[in-house]
Amino acid sequence: MNFAARRNTLENKRKRLTGMAPDGAPSTLSARRCGERLPHFEVDELRQIDVALARLHEGSYGFCQICGDDIAEERLDKLPATPFCQRCAD
Repeated sequence: MNFAARRNTLENKRKRLTGMAPDGAPSTLSARRCGERLPHFEVDELRQIDVALARLHEGSYGFCQICGDDIAEERLDKLPATPFCQRCAD
């Protein structure tokens, strides 16, 4: 698994949600959101991304938090912050 690419994907998603362009510059989204609260679903996604980044840092990223099995690459491609394999998520 390419952990650097996974980290990059998660960090870029986080930057977009918080109104930063991937290069770290403020985006037009941040201008629109100035003084606005993030919608609930975006706050949840941000939390999931932060937890996934913490798992990357501690070495448990890519393993299901319930059963301990590997999370399929295809699943992580679609849901990079997921803490569960497909079987446990169902």
